Amino acid sequence: MSIWDKIKQGIEEVALDARHAAENIGQNASKGIRSQTPDEMQRYSEWEQALRQRRLPSFVQSRMFQTSQGRLPWISTAKASELLLQRSHGVQPIGMVTGNCWYHFGYSWTQGHYDGWHTAVERMRLEALALGANAVVDVRMQVHRGEHEDMDYGVTGTAIRIRGLPPSAEPVVATVSALEFVRLLEDGVVPVGIAIGANFDWYSPWMGTVAAQAAQSAPFAARYWNMEITDLSAFQENVRRRALYDLREDGRRMAAAVLAHTSYTQMFHVAGDQDNPERFLCRHISIGTAISYLPQNAPRHELIPMISLVDHPLKSAATARKDLI
Repeated sequence: MSIWDKIKQGIEEVALDARHAAENIGQNASKGIRSQTPDEMQRYSEWEQALRQRRLPSFVQSRMFQTSQGRLPWISTAKASELLLQRSHGVQPIGMVTGNCWYHFGYSWTQGHYDGWHTAVERMRLEALALGANAVVDVRMQVHRGEHEDMDYGVTGTAIRIRGLPPSAEPVVATVSALEFVRLLEDGVVPVGIAIGANFDWYSPWMGTVAAQAAQSAPFAARYWNMEITDLSAFQENVRRRALYDLREDGRRMAAAVLAHTSYTQMFHVAGDQDNPERFLCRHISIGTAISYLPQNAPRHELIPMISLVDHPLKSAATARKDLI
């Protein structure tokens, strides 16, 4: 491990310790062990007011400005070797930017995922704007389930400037790395944002699944059969297709195609009882970078819609497979 990797690892460990410390403080406060200081209460109040007004608190804007001027150290999600290549391609990392949204689900989990992710992305874009960035690259997305019907959506990326370009009024947000970002620009491909498609749905087989019906008709023989549970396959495929349709529509709103980085599917089984039949919950989430083409650089190849059959944990978009949608 190089010295730069050790430094990066140390920074990540410090960030993790800080997060644990914050959690402990919150738990202690709820137990009456520690109360909030006036300064903490003032910061929380400023944050709450700023989020309602879709802006950053003054102390965050000050920190971002000092970072952009080189007065404070900055952090990058790139490796040391990647930083060297970025410099040769005219990329200047400015600092790490983040955004999060704690979202409560009401009438629709599908709409909740869409709103939660996009709210977190827009808050990250505000930090990039305060840094005077042209884009945010290498965006990594994480979600944590709350105790009730809510989730915490978090995004992290590196704000960059491109040599020769003035600060952007609306920095581009992309899941691709900084080098991929520049290479796309060199080929006339312009990343324009992040597209998200998500769909949740329930399935209640009142007569039981195909496999259950077969077991009822031939209890002894069914255990030795190899058979597809066609109703579950069709249910999962419909959920996947609706999510991919939403992904394409999200890209269409930006007049762009989509490079899908993350494709994530889960199926949950809820056992039935005397009053309620068994149920299945399926969810599919696809996230990627929306791209457009410069007028003088039309696509040289036909773009064929593709669906990956490989599912990935929704932890980091940087480590997921890339499929062209």
